[in-house]
Amino acid sequence: MVAVVALLAIACFLLCDDAHGQEAVDLGDFWNNDAHFQYVSKARFPSPPPSTQYAMNVGFQFVTRPGIWYLFHSEYAFTTQPSYCKADYARILVRNSTDEGRTWSAGTVVATPIPNTAQECAIVDGAGFYDDETNTWHYIAQCLNRTDHWMLCHYTRQGETPTGMFTPNPYNPVVYGGQLWSRICALPHAHCDENMYDEGTPEIFTKVEGNFYVTFHGWDAKAGKSARGIAMTPNFVDWSVTGAGLPGDAIFTSKDCEHWNVTWAKGGCVGGGEGTMLAASDIFYHLIEAPDITLGCLTKPGLQNWVLGMLRAPGIEATGMWQQSFNPIVVPAVKQGCYIQYHRLFKGDNATYLEYWAADWMQVFKLVPGPGPRPIVAGPPPDI
Repeated sequence: MVAVVALLAIACFLLCDDAHGQEAVDLGDFWNNDAHFQYVSKARFPSPPPSTQYAMNVGFQFVTRPGIWYLFHSEYAFTTQPSYCKADYARILVRNSTDEGRTWSAGTVVATPIPNTAQECAIVDGAGFYDDETNTWHYIAQCLNRTDHWMLCHYTRQGETPTGMFTPNPYNPVVYGGQLWSRICALPHAHCDENMYDEGTPEIFTKVEGNFYVTFHGWDAKAGKSARGIAMTPNFVDWSVTGAGLPGDAIFTSKDCEHWNVTWAKGGCVGGGEGTMLAASDIFYHLIEAPDITLGCLTKPGLQNWVLGMLRAPGIEATGMWQQSFNPIVVPAVKQGCYIQYHRLFKGDNATYLEYWAADWMQVFKLVPGPGPRPIVAGPPPDI
């Protein structure tokens, strides 16, 4: 418990008070419905000609610095796909905005497929982090080679901005499928099975006393269950799943969403997928997607529930230990798998923001005073 409190104190020093000033409202106000998210902007990022597709160029994640937002995302169809890549072929771009996402710079390549490496086919669904102690940018993402097994790869860049190519970690892949989940689920009293694998949609939550805390999803095909977990690392090569504030368990499983106000399909909620965490007023908030049937996207309308729920706790707690209020907190305008995707909570100058992809648009919302509708209905942007 002492370790949890220490982690909380340090993390909140870094995250609870906005480094760019005091916020009028925070997620505690949103939790109590004394604040709501107000629409700010929308965006799409088409692939270069001759392609016109944009729907695959997602996997959004924001890192903010004073006066500027940096947005990392995937890009498909940027060149001819090699014959040895049978599934995905994608790279990562970064771009910036100084007006809350109303306009964006051109994209710059951060990481791209390199033949005969762990990333030779795809780098997707990752997260950036700026370590001001070392003036280093980190990026960790799902990566794919011709074996068609998802892994995690890590990249770095020195300097105050992330604009430019990152250097691949020489130990890539830094996580093989199942490497972390097999250790978490083997712990005493863990609420997951050792069949859990596919560490994916990683998010670097914070850095505390030299360790980076990284969350990620997992999928157990045998049980038809998904979960979200957390591990820490000093270098993205050596990983710990216990100690220093870690719960020694998954942080979200099907037990956390089974009683939400959703008419789940037979078998109920399968668990969690992508999640985003943010600290406010000494509390950790976790916004996470939860589907039924499978963690894969069933895009036929009416077939699959795919919603977002919010949980909170005074530390990084095990599944079943997080407080809940109104869930699901975000629902799709159309019942459809992956109608809502790639959501993020993040802080900018004196404000908290919510982003998600819905109705084929990346949409950004700002937390402002006053109550709002519960649940939030994610649909087309209001200005189209």
